Amino acid sequence: MLAVIIDGQYSAGALAVASGAIRGLAYAMSISGATTAMIDDPRIDFIESLATALAPLGQTTAELQDVLSTCADALGLQITFLILPTAILGVSTEEEDERTILISVSEGAVDLETLGLLQHIAADVVAGRADPVEGKRRIEELLAHPPRFPLWLRLLAGGLAAAAIALLLGGSMREVVAAVPTGLGVAVFYQLSARVQRLQGLLELSSAAFATCLALLLGHVLSSFDSTTVIIAAIVQLLPGLRLTMGVSELAAGHLVAGSSRLAGAAMTLLNLSIGVAVVSAIFERLHEMPAQPQAGGASAAMVAISVPAAALAFTVTQNARHRDIGWVFLGVAVAVAGSRFGAWTVGSQLAVGIASLAVGLSGNLYSRYLRRPKSTMTVPGLTVLVPGALGFEGVFALVSHSGSVGAHVLVSTVLLAAGLVVGLMVAESIVPPRSLSGRIKKGTGGGGV
Repeated sequence: MLAVIIDGQYSAGALAVASGAIRGLAYAMSISGATTAMIDDPRIDFIESLATALAPLGQTTAELQDVLSTCADALGLQITFLILPTAILGVSTEEEDERTILISVSEGAVDLETLGLLQHIAADVVAGRADPVEGKRRIEELLAHPPRFPLWLRLLAGGLAAAAIALLLGGSMREVVAAVPTGLGVAVFYQLSARVQRLQGLLELSSAAFATCLALLLGHVLSSFDSTTVIIAAIVQLLPGLRLTMGVSELAAGHLVAGSSRLAGAAMTLLNLSIGVAVVSAIFERLHEMPAQPQAGGASAAMVAISVPAAALAFTVTQNARHRDIGWVFLGVAVAVAGSRFGAWTVGSQLAVGIASLAVGLSGNLYSRYLRRPKSTMTVPGLTVLVPGALGFEGVFALVSHSGSVGAHVLVSTVLLAAGLVVGLMVAESIVPPRSLSGRIKKGTGGGGV
């Protein structure tokens, strides 16, 4: 019989005790020879490889649990997992021996293609079209494959994404003209800094500082523009909007440790970004070199319409979607923008995000249910456009800039914004549930078309 730990509601102390117990168990197993049995079992090897590859790609506890549990059941293993944002913990026992799985999870970037292909591999193994050995080999080949888009295209997409987000945040052509070089500069800076080991822990702070410096310098060269809009647009890919949404979603689902961990990580990212902006802004102010700061001029309906395909093109590259999915990425962005505008018109700006997330969730779930593909292809670009991290960034920036009352107000608004997103997505799932991996197998599709 196989038993593994699985519930996101353990306290940090309980997790530490469990980790110590598992280490002791692993040591005992190594003495008894049980570890060798685990290594020789290709089913365990496949599940471990799948979990290691899937965990950094932004899956919630419930989503990751569905995939891993379905694979384990299909392979004749009864598995439960303790799934956290930083680790996947498992202990398995059979009549003859005991087995342990302990996987460390690192933070990963959004990768829509890899996520879809991993789910396709899992579906093939579960449906019997591939054995566990073949499945593990395909996972290794997928992870070793070079990025679909060349570096120069990813850098250009950073500038295009900044321009599109500047328009969606209410910027005019002045902000767009400043956002393109700033976003491109930040993309280049981030790529170069990511290769320096000593800067790994300072990527967010240094990128925000670089974006602020570049935007303020451009303020002395170009016509006056709203630098806050430009800075947020330039670092939009670094904003933890998806993590904020996932954290609140985990808490709502009762996974307290996972939700708290994701929210804490998102808060640290916001703090790093805000400190980077605040330090550079303070230096410019002390040197009396701060450019004029007019409010954003506002984008016309035509400019907003243009921003939708621009954002879809940019996100297709930055989030590594496949060429054939660009139409669905566009639809996800368009639904998010239209939903937020419609929500602001009907229920006001405070509740508009709930209407928008409901529309995005419904479209993504319908896409998953009837085309049998991962809903993330539509929902992730749509949620990126809604930028919940932008408001949180403004709140933390206000706090570190000594505007305490304003910062606290904006941070509370951020929590309400994230909660509105989660409520919209939860209502969407209750109306049209997405197609889970187990549902695909029961229908005999095996995840085809991923």
